[in-house]
Amino acid sequence: MKTLLVAVDNSVVARKVVALATEQALAQQAEVMVVCCVDTSYSAGSAPLEITAGEDPADFGVAQDEQNTAEAVVRHALAELLRAGVNARGRVIAGESAETIVAQANELSAAMIIMGRRHLSPFNRLLKGSVSAAVIERAHCPVLVDVRAD
Repeated sequence: MKTLLVAVDNSVVARKVVALATEQALAQQAEVMVVCCVDTSYSAGSAPLEITAGEDPADFGVAQDEQNTAEAVVRHALAELLRAGVNARGRVIAGESAETIVAQANELSAAMIIMGRRHLSPFNRLLKGSVSAAVIERAHCPVLVDVRAD
């Protein structure tokens, strides 16, 4: 079965990305791996945190830090995918975002990476760099970037 890797974060773009991933997963009859990256300095451990679909995101309370926020983001995405009938699981992984997303896609032999774009200003793009552009440059599979304006 095909696997689609869906990269999400704690932004309004994430909902659109999950909706796009739902469409693609249903059309391609694929399973989905939802990934959220956290900075290594905020990570609770070196191993990825595996999350399964079917758990109610409301049961996990308010996020207290970056790791918990990432976990909540993944749980919400999984709940939405599950409601649509998509087989999905998730991971919270410590590391630089673009590098980690591409590594996960390679590990899973993903058929596609689905992610959003933040619409950074030229200054912020220069300062921070574009994660989506870096993933496109490094990925060994197609990358679908939701570029719809917020």
